[in-house]
Amino acid sequence: WVAELSDTLAAKLARAGLIPERTKEASPETLSAFLDAYIEGRANLKPNTQRNYATTRKYLIDYFGPARLLGEITPGEADEWREALRKKLSAATVSREVKRARQFFRAAVRKRLIAENPFADVSTPAQVNASREHFITIATIGKVIEACPDSEWRLIVALSRFGGLRCPSEHLGLKWGDVDWERNRVTVHS
Repeated sequence: WVAELSDTLAAKLARAGLIPERTKEASPETLSAFLDAYIEGRANLKPNTQRNYATTRKYLIDYFGPARLLGEITPGEADEWREALRKKLSAATVSREVKRARQFFRAAVRKRLIAENPFADVSTPAQVNASREHFITIATIGKVIEACPDSEWRLIVALSRFGGLRCPSEHLGLKWGDVDWERNRVTVHS
């Protein structure tokens, strides 16, 4: 907080003409090198998270270029990047990409590679895509259950539709001990 206070005081003194204005030095690290090091340094990533990080990296590199210095990316350019993504991706996907970019640049701030996160104030669109929401009728789910290849698949579909279980995680966690036959109850561990 002392460094932050010092920066604030220096800015006020510079505006008053009492000291020369400080110039922000751009990080000498390139966007590509930083992103590669960040992703590689996260050894505990699950495969899907690795894939998602690689996708966000690709969008950032495609827009800004691999040799762009990390410290030269401005908040205005971060807004423009989001707008470029909006032209080709759904609102929910854009939101996720912006949040990942914000995470990457927050790490750069914490490593003191840049003074501020250019993605910190980039607004994210709603993550709900209402056009994908559909009500599945009992008649339709009945046809799906009939088309299932065996009783295991029929159970998975029925538990998903009528029990509201998330597939596959909550189905795979079920054990016989979770079924209370006397009270007609099933305990689902999320």
